[in-house]
Amino acid sequence: AMSDAKQKRDYAAEEIATLNEQMAELEARRDSLSEALAELEKEISELTEARAKAETERSEEKAENAATVEEAQAGLDALSMCIDILDKFYKTVKKETVELSLAQGPQDDAPDAGFDNGEAYLGAQAESGGILGMLDVMKSDFVRTIEETQVAEAQAEKDHLEFMTESGKSLAVAEEAQTQRKAQLEDTQEEFDEAEANLDEQSGILRTSLKELLELKPACIDTGMSYEDRVAMREEEIAALKKADCILGKYAEYGPEGASEGC
Repeated sequence: AMSDAKQKRDYAAEEIATLNEQMAELEARRDSLSEALAELEKEISELTEARAKAETERSEEKAENAATVEEAQAGLDALSMCIDILDKFYKTVKKETVELSLAQGPQDDAPDAGFDNGEAYLGAQAESGGILGMLDVMKSDFVRTIEETQVAEAQAEKDHLEFMTESGKSLAVAEEAQTQRKAQLEDTQEEFDEAEANLDEQSGILRTSLKELLELKPACIDTGMSYEDRVAMREEEIAALKKADCILGKYAEYGPEGASEGC
């Protein structure tokens, strides 16, 4: 019986040492995975927020560019109509003549109209080129505004598409990594819980075997030592066994940090 109790004690002690090492490794892995998950959650949150912000800004910029083009096009259409009307007017009146035979009353008595009697009004032909030229400059400004806005819109749309594509890839990678880390954390926690359960079991076996040894230890064994020496060694062994049992009990109740307190 004593041999069996010693064997149980030694096996349980070895198992406890192994389980303590295993749990320390699992705890370190669990902490590392938890930290990695926190970083991934932060990255995913930032990417999601950046993509949503980019979509909003792109929508607003697109609407603004469309309004700019629409306004410039309306101005261009109106200005083109104005130029066409003036151009036709000046070309038409330039060919006008006056039929003097149709004139009534003495021509000498006619008020000064700014041009000779018998001469048709031809408009401000001298200034017409300047007026039409100024309108052409205004027209080119509208055309340039439309073209530049369309180019800017096309570039903005291209940049937006590139950002959404790249950020989408990064988001997919981060989410996949998050899924894997969560699965690894769950497996690690299961292993830790199993090791902890095994530790409790082996601690119980060790305590039981120690109690058996205390009960089975004979009062006297012929070892060639004096009675006083045997009594002293037995008392030391009993004290050591009791302390070991106390430590195991404290460990089960308070964990590694409180294992040796009060023993």
